[in-house]
Amino acid sequence: MREALRRRLIPWLGLLAGMALVYRSVLQGRVMAGRDAFRIFIPDSAFLLEALHAGELPLWNPYLRLGQPFAATLYSQVFYPPRLLTVLLAGPELGLTLQHLLHVAIAAAGTFLLLRHLRASRPAAVLGSAAFALSAPFAVLSAQQNVASAAAWTGFLLLASRRAALQPSPCRAAQVAPVAGLAFLAGSPETWLWQAPLALAVALAARREMRTLVATGAGLAWGFALGALVALPALEFARNSTRGSGRMDQLEWSLSWPQLLSVAWPFAEHPRSRYWAGDDQFFILVLFLGTLVCALALVGLGRSRRTLPFGLGALVLTLLALGAHFPPAALVLQLPPFHLFRYPVKYFVGAAFCLAVLSAFGLDVLSRRARRGHRSLKHIAGVVAALFVALLLGPPLTRLPSFRSGVEAGLPWVVLALGAGALAFILPAAGPGRALRVRRSLTVVALVELGAFHLMQGGTGSAPLESLRRASRLAAAIPREYTGRVSVDLDSDELSEVSTTLSATAAPLPGEGGSYIALSRDALVPNRFVEERLRVFEGYGAPEPLRIESLYESGARAAFDLAGVGYYVRRGPPPFEDLQPVLSLPGLPTLYRSDTALPRAFVVHTARVAGDAETQAAFVDPTQPLRRTALLAEGDPLESPDCEGSSARVTEAGLSWVEVALEACGPGYLLLSDSYYPGWEATLDGAPVPVRRANAVMRAVHVPPGAHSVRFDYRPLSFRLGALLSALALGALVLALRPRKDEGRPL
Repeated sequence: MREALRRRLIPWLGLLAGMALVYRSVLQGRVMAGRDAFRIFIPDSAFLLEALHAGELPLWNPYLRLGQPFAATLYSQVFYPPRLLTVLLAGPELGLTLQHLLHVAIAAAGTFLLLRHLRASRPAAVLGSAAFALSAPFAVLSAQQNVASAAAWTGFLLLASRRAALQPSPCRAAQVAPVAGLAFLAGSPETWLWQAPLALAVALAARREMRTLVATGAGLAWGFALGALVALPALEFARNSTRGSGRMDQLEWSLSWPQLLSVAWPFAEHPRSRYWAGDDQFFILVLFLGTLVCALALVGLGRSRRTLPFGLGALVLTLLALGAHFPPAALVLQLPPFHLFRYPVKYFVGAAFCLAVLSAFGLDVLSRRARRGHRSLKHIAGVVAALFVALLLGPPLTRLPSFRSGVEAGLPWVVLALGAGALAFILPAAGPGRALRVRRSLTVVALVELGAFHLMQGGTGSAPLESLRRASRLAAAIPREYTGRVSVDLDSDELSEVSTTLSATAAPLPGEGGSYIALSRDALVPNRFVEERLRVFEGYGAPEPLRIESLYESGARAAFDLAGVGYYVRRGPPPFEDLQPVLSLPGLPTLYRSDTALPRAFVVHTARVAGDAETQAAFVDPTQPLRRTALLAEGDPLESPDCEGSSARVTEAGLSWVEVALEACGPGYLLLSDSYYPGWEATLDGAPVPVRRANAVMRAVHVPPGAHSVRFDYRPLSFRLGALLSALALGALVLALRPRKDEGRPL
């Protein structure tokens, strides 16, 4: 009994030890904050917490650009239970770290249980789970939390799918649904796009019958329905953003061939091309899975029904990840639904999972062959000789023009890893139990290689918790009662240079002795102004609503004034000569004030219908005609040139609602310099009125003379329909999973 318990505990204790090594910075009091973690996911968590405390559904984010959907941005993970739990328990900064560590455990547990279900040995299952969950790519994805969270459920999803295939029934299909739903709500649709076909392939390999596909397919569709409350708004946002308008390069950040080699050969991609300006991708900064892991994966390839889905999955997903560097993949990625997503390298996460599973199968294949082998000095001498030959002849070959200089640097690692693996296969003594000893020795060598790489790599991007929580001194210089917008320069060369660094804390700003991350909230870099509750004209990361991007990128004073920008944050001189400096601190940008910005709400008495091209030209016109005239996409024209003295002011505002009090001297249009977007409704003195799109991107409501109150509310039909569908799917799931006598009845 004790021996069985010990065998069961060892893998989980090993997981904890591996996590302690990989994420040792957390034990030193630091939190994960690399790359987009501090720019996107921590600010999004702060906004999510603000919405929960305010008792509002976090459907609309008023702080980015002119305001835009929040829940419809899938990576926000608004309704993803682990995200909600960790943010509520630990706050935005620490919560992100806890969320990632939780998903490391989920990834390891799911992969381990899947491999055991596939009849892999216990050491092989340990290796496969570690090769995925404790790999360098999964660790650096802590900065891309939606991808890591979604991928973590792969093992459990395939396990549930295979069980549904072996015993098709409504109950088994229902067991697939919650895992598929969680994977979708994690906010990486590209991940779900490869998980679903892989789940169907694993199910079909388990049992080649139509009802197999019915059971698994029904469970996957059921899971998608559980996520409909974000899926339908996301589809709506795709139609109303640059991501779905054909203005996006679907092939940027494709996996390059040298980077593909770096999966098994460390440093093979070095030196990399310039950030955004070369053939290399920078989404997953480290791709190395382990030389021995990849060698075992090759051994694990076979025609068996267990291995075939993973072999094909690794091949197909790797080719997709190559994107622009593999013409057939480039063609596929520009077809629906792939055309909705950027960064083909994301598909390599699925390939990494398949390779990890195959490495476990490869370990068992070698151990079975070891039963017939025996330890021999001749074999040992042959391995040692091969090592010397490789180290002697390898350098000239690695200097061939087809390789980068990093290939030569990684040669000793590759030779030693393969040599250690060969010795681990040869050295165990012959006799009963030799296969088990080979399994264990190869597992130890492969795990040591993974650990050594993490030690050499230096850990994941992290920062001290207190530095992330320090409030912005620039934001403190802006009056609390200010209701206008701020412009923050998000495209400076310095930000781009910092983005190229592997370590998130390795690019210090001048002054203060602090790092880029430590000063990021001070400097209001993207999107940390969200934590300060500042409404900023620009934005980072999230899809751009249609027509807005060209306005702030124009740099035109008219556009900034019309958007209500009263403060500017810039490194160096102000963008306009009349701006007044407010605060300048060492190591930080300068805060400037403008006195020409329009208020957030104002009334005009002249309006006419115009096309987008004319409207956007007027938006940046130096004469600023839109201060007095509204150009409507549709609606009733208006001409009251003699009317002056109207006023409007925002009296109250939440995250997804705004109240405006106005006094109109004649018929006019109330304009609000917030995004026009489907789902916004308005009432005039409590009575519904239509919301018009004015000045290309703004909201407008026709108002009669006199004093009035106008309220805008965001009530998207897409969310209401999605929530209804999700509720029905959840109710059906509860009914399907309730205990009953005939739960094993076939479909």
